[in-house]
Amino acid sequence: MPRVVLTHEGAVLKEYRLDKERITIGRKPHNDIQLDDPTVSGQHASILMLQNAYIEDMNSTNGVLLNGKKVSRRQLNHGDIIKIGRHELKFIDDNAEEFESTVVIQPEGRAAAPAVPPTKHYQVKILSGPKSGESIKLVKPYTTLGSPGVQVAVVARRGQEYFLMPMSGTGERGNPPKLNGQSIGANSQRLKEGDTIEVAGTQLQFTAAD
Repeated sequence: MPRVVLTHEGAVLKEYRLDKERITIGRKPHNDIQLDDPTVSGQHASILMLQNAYIEDMNSTNGVLLNGKKVSRRQLNHGDIIKIGRHELKFIDDNAEEFESTVVIQPEGRAAAPAVPPTKHYQVKILSGPKSGESIKLVKPYTTLGSPGVQVAVVARRGQEYFLMPMSGTGERGNPPKLNGQSIGANSQRLKEGDTIEVAGTQLQFTAAD
């Protein structure tokens, strides 16, 4: 089922399943996706689930950006970034082949299945920049890497596997993170021990924790 992942300044806040024909987005509490943001209109936009998914501006004051461009109504494709006020919504289509075996984020309100603890614990070591030599342990379901407003990626844990998930920090998709020197584009990529990640000008390495 299609879904959107809500982020604010690069931090993942929540995931919403698009399980209705019309999902409203706005500042007022009656919306399906409520955004606590003074730059967002009371009812700002809606996502329409017809034969395809569409984002539609509901005559908002500040508009809707899709991949950095202002739109009134536009079809959504897997990996698209919707920017409303200071929040971003990443559209994920479960039918997209590249994403089917990547990360599944547990929706709020549904009891989570017992997690299978990884047989090994992993971390990312910082290889460049002022924090070179430090490590970030990957103990949470997602760990945000990068610099909000510049470039952000999320390492997501699913069972015993880890995935690098691009999350734009600016609403633009033109500069995704790199994995082993190659751009990962809009799709998540499974991480293997020793992989190198480049995000916001910093190089990191995915390794087993000490």
